[in-house]
Amino acid sequence: MRRIILSCLAAASIAACSNETTSPDVADLALDAGLFGTALTQNGGYDARQYQDRLFNALPDEIALSDAQKTQIRSFVEEFMAATKSDREALQGILKQARDAIQAGKSREEVTAIMRQGAPFRDRIHAAEKELVADIQSVLTAEQKAWITAHRPPRCDASRFPALTDAQKAQIEALEKSFREDNKADLDAMRAIMEEARAAIQAGKSREEVAAIIARGATIARRLAEARSELRQDIAAVLTPEQRASRCLPLG
Repeated sequence: MRRIILSCLAAASIAACSNETTSPDVADLALDAGLFGTALTQNGGYDARQYQDRLFNALPDEIALSDAQKTQIRSFVEEFMAATKSDREALQGILKQARDAIQAGKSREEVTAIMRQGAPFRDRIHAAEKELVADIQSVLTAEQKAWITAHRPPRCDASRFPALTDAQKAQIEALEKSFREDNKADLDAMRAIMEEARAAIQAGKSREEVAAIIARGATIARRLAEARSELRQDIAAVLTPEQRASRCLPLG
């Protein structure tokens, strides 16, 4: 069977990675402003395409997605990405403004005010994500939906995550560096395949042609899933029982 690829990381867990008290943290302020915790992060994804890729590889062979289901889901995801492009770019711009303001020594209140400008964009993205998840659910069988529900990662409670110590940060950074170095060839190959697929879509290639490009990465994706699973286990081992109890896994 394929190993589960769904990640235990919700975007809000990033906020737990800082123990600074003298200056604001972008992720922390984004959490305060309600910019995280959207439909896809709650369903174990980072963004729509990553959620799609995990879904394609996560299900056991006996209930794997059919080619027709994959085609429908790809169509939903590409429509979502096109429809939300301007809002996602605007939200990234606001995050950059906040980082620039922090570097310029602005107060927490001033940076928070910048972050809250992103609420309208976040709300539209959130609504689109909920619609996307509903569309994806509509093409899944009852057995597939039951399996996904049973294996959905637990929700992270960032408010219960004690701050990482400097030693923990150093250990986690070393683990992630080792992961990147050990899996560089596969990461580069998968990145190239996804870029080729996106270029094919933009060039107007058929869904079958794009699917054939993506299918070349199936073996690589499974290897990376195994490696990521080991990385998560190694990071979890660095955490204290109290940190693990929050169900947050600091990555990145």
